[in-house]
Amino acid sequence: MTHAKPDPLPDVAPFLLDRVGDVSRPLRGLPTHVDLAHLPGEAGTLATVRNTLGWMRRGNAHLLEQHRRFGPIYRTGFAGYTIVCVGDPELVHEIARDDRTWSAALAWVTFFGGIDPKLNAARLDSPLFLDFAPHRDARKLLQPAFNPAAIASYFDAATAIFEPAVERWIARGRVEFKDAIRSLLVEVSTRIFLGVDDAAAQLERALVDYWEGPLALVRNRLSAKWRRSIRGHRTLCEMLRARIAQRRETGGDDMFSRLCARGEGTDLVDDDGLVRLVIGVMAAAFATTSSGLASMAYLLATHPAWQDRMREEAFAVGRGRVSFEDSKRLEVSTRVWKETMRLFPIAPYYARRALRDTQLGPWKVPAGTFVLALIAAVMHDPALWDEPLRFDPDRFSEARAEDKKHLGFFLPFGTGAHTCTGMHLANAEARAFWHIMLTRCRFSLEREYRAHHTYLPAGIVSGDVKLRIERL
Repeated sequence: MTHAKPDPLPDVAPFLLDRVGDVSRPLRGLPTHVDLAHLPGEAGTLATVRNTLGWMRRGNAHLLEQHRRFGPIYRTGFAGYTIVCVGDPELVHEIARDDRTWSAALAWVTFFGGIDPKLNAARLDSPLFLDFAPHRDARKLLQPAFNPAAIASYFDAATAIFEPAVERWIARGRVEFKDAIRSLLVEVSTRIFLGVDDAAAQLERALVDYWEGPLALVRNRLSAKWRRSIRGHRTLCEMLRARIAQRRETGGDDMFSRLCARGEGTDLVDDDGLVRLVIGVMAAAFATTSSGLASMAYLLATHPAWQDRMREEAFAVGRGRVSFEDSKRLEVSTRVWKETMRLFPIAPYYARRALRDTQLGPWKVPAGTFVLALIAAVMHDPALWDEPLRFDPDRFSEARAEDKKHLGFFLPFGTGAHTCTGMHLANAEARAFWHIMLTRCRFSLEREYRAHHTYLPAGIVSGDVKLRIERL
């Protein structure tokens, strides 16, 4: 395997180069306090705390309130960072596609820098922390682990885990779905990513701790959350490193084994890079698919007619276990999944840093500006969607295709060079789960409640989503 051809680097502000070194693989983040006083919005400690809590507790409702108050481009504070939020679909799409002006790597290194003392010290790291040629190298290495044949094998492995879990829930007649589905998806992840069945609890705890670090308002060892994040990342490194030699000897059909075999004997990735590559994929997948499934369970429990439509289609595709190829015929299920991600978006934004002074709509912003392109706000904009607060999966039908009116309207997995690597896997897992669930049972909320959207840290429906389950 050869390295991707190096890019001629874009025009980068000199002070950024002095601070972070190679912008394609930055070793550290940089402060976000740039002069944005000319933009609408708010600043200061109180605004930062209020905005952070608003995102976490009220999710998209808070983002839309800010959008109405300040307009499609505004400054604020979030989790200790000075940020610019962008909710204009043209700009959201433009920022995602323009990797000569906007750096994804520098944004995510700013979030996670300090948790991993060896970040970008290996030959490769997580695709989150890389841009340009190194980013293409990382995705090239990952590609065979996410090709259709690999995803089909993961689909079968997930199905084998989903089936007994759903049967246990049916036997009990109830399930606290939000907690149950997260633990179940971690179990699936340990199998399809690591090829083990006995490390789910340890993996879940380490990933929870690692993910919560960037939201700590204090990022040093005085913060218990920050200390847990460092410990969680260290645990993940140790879990993976201890298995590399054995996987190279025995092989396997899990992602880690595929990458161990693919990386051996090349100069593209060393063992440290292999570990960080896998952690990046697992961290991106953690609590994302399970969050979407929890939100979808709430919507189906409160809209039983759609549950019936999905069930009818599921039976038509197959009454027993179905294949990955057969699952692609679940068109109604796909529309409901898309509408879930629109109403209860899992990722609120994609993050970027400006590599030089640039124009952002009508505003000029300086190099280093931290931008959050609000895909979640765009997906709720009443100027773009027909009754955007209404649950209406048929908006994704071929006849209506509201999501295709503009390239920036519906980007739940991002777009451009940094499109989510696990997008097709997440969609396949969702189809596998709902086919099993709906061909075995019907369900409703134990206690009806009016839910709202939250970010903790992934976007998810509020409440426990406690379900009453009845066997068909």
